[in-house]
Amino acid sequence: MGCIPTKTLVGSAKAIHTARRGAEFGFRASGLEINWPRIRERKDTIVNSIVSGTERSLQQNPRIDLIRGWARFTGPGRLDVGDRSIEAERVIIATGVAPNIPDIPGLKEAGFFTNESVMDMESLPGSMVIFGGGPEGMEFGQIFHRLGVQMTILQRRDRVLPREDEEISRELEMILREEGIAILTRAVPTRVEKLPGGRVAVTATVAGKQERIEADRILVAAGRRPHHLAELGLERAGIESDPDEGIRVDETLRTTAPNVWAVGDVLGRLQYTHFAVYTSGIAVRNALRGEARKYDTGRIPGGVFTDPEVASVGSTAEEAQAQGRRVKVGKHPMRAVGRARAMGETRGFAKFVVDADTNEVLGMHVLAHLGADLLPQGILMMHTGSIDPLQACVCIHPTLSEGVKSAAVNLKPLEAVATATGDLPDEGQH
Repeated sequence: MGCIPTKTLVGSAKAIHTARRGAEFGFRASGLEINWPRIRERKDTIVNSIVSGTERSLQQNPRIDLIRGWARFTGPGRLDVGDRSIEAERVIIATGVAPNIPDIPGLKEAGFFTNESVMDMESLPGSMVIFGGGPEGMEFGQIFHRLGVQMTILQRRDRVLPREDEEISRELEMILREEGIAILTRAVPTRVEKLPGGRVAVTATVAGKQERIEADRILVAAGRRPHHLAELGLERAGIESDPDEGIRVDETLRTTAPNVWAVGDVLGRLQYTHFAVYTSGIAVRNALRGEARKYDTGRIPGGVFTDPEVASVGSTAEEAQAQGRRVKVGKHPMRAVGRARAMGETRGFAKFVVDADTNEVLGMHVLAHLGADLLPQGILMMHTGSIDPLQACVCIHPTLSEGVKSAAVNLKPLEAVATATGDLPDEGQH
């Protein structure tokens, strides 16, 4: 839940933001009116078309029986779904995750949205507080700010997106602040109070000091955890799990029960749809064909669909150094890319982390317009084992991909790398 629904909202918010920037492109949009019900309708139409198409393909496959209901293990290879009992030689668990709700006094009484329910709220509030500065918090913070909601984001850590390259997270935080979003880091909510008229007051410790923030609504975006593991009856099938870390599997995705595999978010690792698809393909081959394929998280990419987008794969320079590697870093700002200038999308940069001794690509990190679409160049280089092919390739001019190639060419020892905001010309082809 969230990938396509959220990105349809991202698309609407981006269109509205671009219309407000009309003067930069030589036009003025007057009478701009935000129609939240229509935005929701567009989201629902797109999602329903995808879901219905998937369901049709399942129902039309004579080898698949689609049974709706909550499944519970009653023993090894035995499950109950509603009032129906099923026996299976092999089982694959893909139950996903649910929002993580922190235990904060007064939160439940005051009411809150999650990343799922917020997309179906009846009307836009005047103001909203978000608990969490991870991917969900950043995306929804920018979406609703651009739809006219006054947004405040509370992040427990000292920076947003703490799992990303620090330079990227710091620059994105600056960009969102400049848009008008209030971001409070080292902020820990300690109490929530319901106010007259349905408003809420959040008391938080911010950098050691107590602050009070009032808003119309609260959105909890404090991460997600494996979905209802306690209700699956895993122990009856001999499957070990942890409420926070998910279902235990080996390198072939087999659980502690020999005939059961688990995939995707329920593993408690990388909570991405593409990781679920990747692990599902491996589990199906291992379960049905008797193969022993192994899964690898080292080259699984991640993306945050803010504007500009954050995308990354592999290690940061600091992580690589901690592993004992000598690294080179190549970086190029998007404002030095001709196509980015023409599009008015000059914020951010592309960065490569490369082994200084072997030229192996250890990681790629992007903050850019359509950054997630630029990342596959780095992913492919990680699979080839060297950055050399990207340095040698010829990119179409003008394209955003030129910025990625320039980053690959600009490799320098880590200590000699210029900041991403340094003055660089539009280098074009090398």
